[in-house]
Amino acid sequence: MLKQVRRALFVAFLFSGFINLLMLATPIYTLQVFETVVPLGSIETLLILTAIVAVSILALALIEIARDNVLLRAGLWLDHELGQHMLENGLRAGSGPTDLKQDARALDQFRAFVTSTAVTALFDAPWVPIFLLALFALHPVIGLVALAAAILLAMVALVQSLAAQRLQREAGRANERADQWWSMIADNAQLAGALGLSRGASEQWEHMNRAHVAGAYSLGKRSSFLKAVARSVRIGSQIAIYGVGAWLVVDSQITPGALVASAILLARALAPLEQMVGAVKAAEAAWRAYQRLKALPVDVKAIRIEPSATMPRRGITLADVTFYHSGRKTPALRAASLSLAPGECLGIAGPSGAGKSTLAQLLAGAVRPTTGSAELDGVPIASWQRHGGRPAIGYLPDEPGLVEGSVLANIARFQDVCLMSVARAGLRAGVHEIIAALPQGYDTEIGPGGGGLSLGERRAVALARALHGDPRVIVLDEPEIGLDGARLRQLRRVLADLKAEGISLVIATQDPRLLAIADKVAVLNGGVIQAVAPPAELTRKSEPRAASAHLEPAAEQAGLH
Repeated sequence: MLKQVRRALFVAFLFSGFINLLMLATPIYTLQVFETVVPLGSIETLLILTAIVAVSILALALIEIARDNVLLRAGLWLDHELGQHMLENGLRAGSGPTDLKQDARALDQFRAFVTSTAVTALFDAPWVPIFLLALFALHPVIGLVALAAAILLAMVALVQSLAAQRLQREAGRANERADQWWSMIADNAQLAGALGLSRGASEQWEHMNRAHVAGAYSLGKRSSFLKAVARSVRIGSQIAIYGVGAWLVVDSQITPGALVASAILLARALAPLEQMVGAVKAAEAAWRAYQRLKALPVDVKAIRIEPSATMPRRGITLADVTFYHSGRKTPALRAASLSLAPGECLGIAGPSGAGKSTLAQLLAGAVRPTTGSAELDGVPIASWQRHGGRPAIGYLPDEPGLVEGSVLANIARFQDVCLMSVARAGLRAGVHEIIAALPQGYDTEIGPGGGGLSLGERRAVALARALHGDPRVIVLDEPEIGLDGARLRQLRRVLADLKAEGISLVIATQDPRLLAIADKVAVLNGGVIQAVAPPAELTRKSEPRAASAHLEPAAEQAGLH
């Protein structure tokens, strides 16, 4: 995609060459009028010259329109095509939210530069020597004045680049942190207000934004000063050209036509350089964005799954899996190994912070092991979940993870499916009545993060989504959250029916009523699987310890300890 855009930029650069050549028509016309038409008094020559320059100006306008359209289409095409590819590839690769946001920002910066006037200034700059040579052809003194002005403007642009580089990076990072903080608080505005975070959150944002404001202020002052210097150089050079040119006309070294032509050529020669002073920041940001886009991760190759084999036939196997959360030195899961046969139900138990959710995420393919392997039918689970078709594993996370759109679209994972398949998933999950009771039923619109729905309604939609597509493995993380007694009994019946259908279940929970459904329970503590056994066996092992724990205080009171 970047190569195609580079080809478009090269075409636009060639168009800029023709535009700059056609720009010579005006000074040549002026020179010929003063040196040929006026002395000879030939109206016919004037008409011919006027017709030629009119055609040149029309051609210039058409080529400039074509160049701008090439740049506009190239930038917007890249934004659309590469943006979709980046998001899909990033989700398949399991990229973090920060990386995805920075990639999107880089694409936006590069697209904005390609479709802006700053890129045309870069394309026009290489043609400045042609105008300087034309000025030298008129008279060497005029050429030297123009060359001095061009060198001064180039130096101003270089100073602008050096002075703005560090400040621009620092201000950009500070602005990014402030924007992230603002978005996080705004997404949870009501909760933040209820928790008394109003003053503290605003002060924290002000502290983060202060660095951005300070950097932007310093950058703005320097940019304004250098722009004023560049403007002064350009205006001063034009005055110098008229002064030197008048002296040369009086001295009979050039004609009045050459004086007017030199003023036109000088304005055209210095225009790209003056624009470069203001375009330096955008060009540097676009270059950094381009380098980031070139360094995007290698495209994730989705595994090829035949239509007749879209569902796994063997089980899940975890072999010596260790997983670290980003920024943590202690593993959330350490050397975990277990297997889940087709149609088997696995319970995951343990105290809070034991690693239940992490193990559920690994089994659902939400995260990849730091070391070890997590496979389904001999293929990494994360690859199964990201192969582009129906996911082999249905997943209900502890946070529902709904996105903006309709209930139907969320359950269907934003794919084009019929209402009946979505409603069937709601019926299988036992949540059809909850969804049907919403204001517009399955067509009810959901805000970002599931806004507009209660916790129970959000989890009902997420459970229906986990069952949509008839997955052969279903992973549920704390499915009892937000359920009353009746709803919990309904959930147990649903899970029992799924188990009877031969669907593999993974239930991470602390509720013994749900663990009783499991064929075996993995007990975690401190990120380590301490035992894997049937629930009845674990209950028998725990009963003597529980009895001992009850008897010790009584024996102590009786003096028997």
